Amino acid sequence: MAPVLGNLLVLAVLTTVQQLAAEPDAVSDPLLSDSECEQEHCALNALQLQGAAVERTEESGGANASAEFNLYGYHHWSTTTMYGDAPHAACGGINTAELIRGTHYYNVASAQAMWRDCGGTGSCWCGQSGGGGGTVGMGCFTCAKGRFLHSAYGTRGRALWALNQETSESTSASTSNTTSPFASEEITLIVGDLCPHAGNEDWCPKAAGRRNTYGSFHHLDFSHYPPSIDTRHSVPNLNFVFNIIECPHDLWERQRRQSRCR
Repeated sequence: MAPVLGNLLVLAVLTTVQQLAAEPDAVSDPLLSDSECEQEHCALNALQLQGAAVERTEESGGANASAEFNLYGYHHWSTTTMYGDAPHAACGGINTAELIRGTHYYNVASAQAMWRDCGGTGSCWCGQSGGGGGTVGMGCFTCAKGRFLHSAYGTRGRALWALNQETSESTSASTSNTTSPFASEEITLIVGDLCPHAGNEDWCPKAAGRRNTYGSFHHLDFSHYPPSIDTRHSVPNLNFVFNIIECPHDLWERQRRQSRCR
């Protein structure tokens, strides 16, 4: 019997050593260290959480969502201008005024860098979303929701011609006496047109991953600003913070009927 007991003792010791060696790996895995994760659904929940984390990281916009600019809970920021309406816009010849007429939506022309395969000419008929390198893609009929800020002209704070002046009318909007950073309510917008780099070199970057003169990867050229923003004397070129969203159904139906993009 003694040899048998000896063998059992050796086997017990070896088993204990193997368990101790495996413990660090086990503790490092939150699924194994959680007593509630003996059920199969825990592993599925963990995978879903990991997938959601990846989606949030991709949506965050990388370099544009940096400490240099306060996003106030949104994922991206953009400089803005205002250009009016286009009767035959780059998104399938659509009339940008008709696209949003009678609705609370806003039309924008997004920067060439935010479109796919525009090339050097900026000729992007019915262009799809591009992006990369810090630039979020916003091609034809991409939608977003966001708010205008009181700050203007990107990270520079004032127009190029006013940078060497102590005071400028162009900075009045960014020095408003208010505790809120927002200059507008939240609005929903749709991309109906292109802002080409040629002719808009200061505002609309040519390629993804490049910033404009005012420090942003993104630029949105609005057909019209919200009524709450005073544009009677000049366009204040306010900064805009936003998230990409799925287009509302009624807006999607409008572009489908009016545009030649298919």
